[in-house]
Amino acid sequence: MIQTAGIVGLGALGILFGQKLSEALGRENVYVFADRERAERYGKKGVYANGKRCEFTYVEAKDAPTVDLLIYATKYYSLEEAVKSTAGACGKDTIVISLLNGVSSEGLIEELLHPAHLLYCVAQGMDATREGSRLTYSKAGCLVFGEKDNRYSGSVKDLEELCGRAGIACEVPDDILHKQWSKWMLNVGANQTCAAYATGYRGIQRGGDRREAFLAAMREAMAVANAEGIALTERELQDWTDLIDTLSPAGEPSMRQDTKAGRKTEVDLFSTLVCELGRKHGIPTPQNDIFQRMLRD
Repeated sequence: MIQTAGIVGLGALGILFGQKLSEALGRENVYVFADRERAERYGKKGVYANGKRCEFTYVEAKDAPTVDLLIYATKYYSLEEAVKSTAGACGKDTIVISLLNGVSSEGLIEELLHPAHLLYCVAQGMDATREGSRLTYSKAGCLVFGEKDNRYSGSVKDLEELCGRAGIACEVPDDILHKQWSKWMLNVGANQTCAAYATGYRGIQRGGDRREAFLAAMREAMAVANAEGIALTERELQDWTDLIDTLSPAGEPSMRQDTKAGRKTEVDLFSTLVCELGRKHGIPTPQNDIFQRMLRD
């Protein structure tokens, strides 16, 4: 049974799921690992979710105790440093998950940390917006997770049980890698289009050039995923499009929130990877070529 959790990164997802875990496990059992300056700032100013102060125990990364569940919720460009600084939190029985966008973070965690219990994970369906240390959301979404080989292991069962205790919706799919690449396809389209054209979901929910760019970017992602052996379909693309059309027009995906706040983007997880795979397989990626140029820092 999972009784302690450590969180690295207090972006939207770190706050959202951290709050739920803190309420289920108790503040004293949910640690937020950060450098000294951030830990002190979080503790002094507070972190809020829908107006409610989150109760976490803040610990310097170098002093991180071993936990039952270690969650990485940083940006991809910060992941390598985050993993190295919190290696002490990962014991032989620790379950490790990543809430990062894309399809690359688990490979990096595996390479640097060599965890015995790394689960592949996708966070989806939330409409969270973070401004500074304050998070607002109306849909908490769910965690989709599983073993790379799709075994229904003890680690999967333990995380599923914890989600039940914490009131976190979850799903254990038949094929977690397929789920990850499918969500990546959505992010390639929605995140990048909204960021590149400085728009919320409204800009891609209606017809016009932005809608076409959104769809074109996803189709390029689908083509390179198929070439990599991940059988994404036009039906999945349509399902994601239908989902986008149900979101608040004023809402914004994470990459648009980053560009609005002047933060570095995760373009390398999206168009950069699409273009690299396109070159590898001889597949044209004109829309992602454009996004890469527009979003490169």
